[in-house]
Amino acid sequence: METVRDGDLEIVMAGPTGYGNNVFVVIDRSTGEAAFIDAPGEPDVNAAAAESAGVKPSKILLTHGHFDHTPAIDALKARFGATLYADAGEPGLKDGQLDTAVKHGDEVKVGNLSFRVVSVPGHTPGSTTYVCGKHAFVGDTLFPGGPGRSKDNAALQQELASITRELYALPDETTIWPGHGAITTIGASKQEYAVFAAKDHAPDLCGDVSWLDS
Repeated sequence: METVRDGDLEIVMAGPTGYGNNVFVVIDRSTGEAAFIDAPGEPDVNAAAAESAGVKPSKILLTHGHFDHTPAIDALKARFGATLYADAGEPGLKDGQLDTAVKHGDEVKVGNLSFRVVSVPGHTPGSTTYVCGKHAFVGDTLFPGGPGRSKDNAALQQELASITRELYALPDETTIWPGHGAITTIGASKQEYAVFAAKDHAPDLCGDVSWLDS
């Protein structure tokens, strides 16, 4: 378990759980209010991350609805009374799970902290990034070394547009907190992407794409 503090924002990173998923709890230390980013894997792993920080998250900010990011939703709702925030068009949620729909440009408050909603479709139709200061919780849209898996070339092109238009507009020092694996920064990712953008690619390129090797 790792804890990062940036002003009043505290980020607890735990796991992996489920399919190698990261667990994130974001906390406003000025008020003690907190939220989960996604609800992956074992509910007890998510709960332990919150309880280790002494908080009871009141929200779940969902980046996307893939099965590995959603299995703990019902348990965390029952345990903490948390409400679920997600893009209304995101598939994968069960009836009644979505409490508050979010769209591009919205802000979700966690205590006095504001998490800006950034729509980044491509990995899924309603993929969402939540930005607070110089921290971006991107789900499976962007990883060190490349974008998230795409189902076809059209989805890849949509994902690349989301990354370059929305995420690469963030300051270079912004930390990228992905749904799996290690963290990175916008600046480091932009340098890797420049290698990819300088190459020609097959018209059917999709799937697991690498900035340096694809």
